[in-house]
Amino acid sequence: MSQPELSTSSRLLSLVGIIGAILAFGAILFVAYLPSRPDPIDQAINEERQAKADEARAAGVAKLVGFEVIDAEAGTVRIPIEDAMDSTVAGYKAAK
Repeated sequence: MSQPELSTSSRLLSLVGIIGAILAFGAILFVAYLPSRPDPIDQAINEERQAKADEARAAGVAKLVGFEVIDAEAGTVRIPIEDAMDSTVAGYKAAK
């Protein structure tokens, strides 16, 4: 007892049905959810959070690309990451 093979038209109808179901789900989602999204509760809080995030991001970038003396007595300084990588590679090449 072997299973009969599906004809090409049956496969095509199955594919069309699956695509139709996905499109119907998307349409229901669009009609039910997207137009009725509530307004943000407090826009001022969102703007404040965004400003803090921008400040933190800018501080991180400044540390990655800027020079800074950390401890003058110990001779500790912060250098840009590109310079640090170049210095490390040059040190490994010189050690060979």
